[in-house]
Amino acid sequence: MKYFYFIFLVLLVITFFSFASLNPEVIHLDLFFVKIEGISLGFSMIFSVLIGAVISFVLQLPSLLRRNSKVSDKKDENS
Repeated sequence: MKYFYFIFLVLLVITFFSFASLNPEVIHLDLFFVKIEGISLGFSMIFSVLIGAVISFVLQLPSLLRRNSKVSDKKDENS
């Protein structure tokens, strides 16, 4: 269990790079305010997943921090 997260991270990075190399087609990405040219399909999909994970984590932070403070209060009451 000591190296589980390290092995998982290495496998994830290897998967991302193999996915990016299997999708080398260059696309034109047109967002609301900017147009990006010359990015491969694989990297655009990887970046969209990572940005979605970061946004999800930021939106869950208030509930995660609130839950941790309640747990610490219960431990103080039992002491």
